[in-house]
Amino acid sequence: MKQLNLQFVLGYTGEEFAASLAHLAEGRIDVTPLITGHVGLGGVKSAFVELASPEQHAKVMVEPWS
Repeated sequence: MKQLNLQFVLGYTGEEFAASLAHLAEGRIDVTPLITGHVGLGGVKSAFVELASPEQHAKVMVEPWS
């Protein structure tokens, strides 16, 4: 009998987050294909319900002015 335990950890450094945000801010990364929906503040609760179905949504953009 043999018991095996596997544990994986994924982490990013502060520098990696800063570089990613800089790329997004400068428009070097097009995130448009990732955004599968838009909601106003009143739609945030329903957006979380919809995000539970990964076949329908990947990222929902919250637009407070909507």
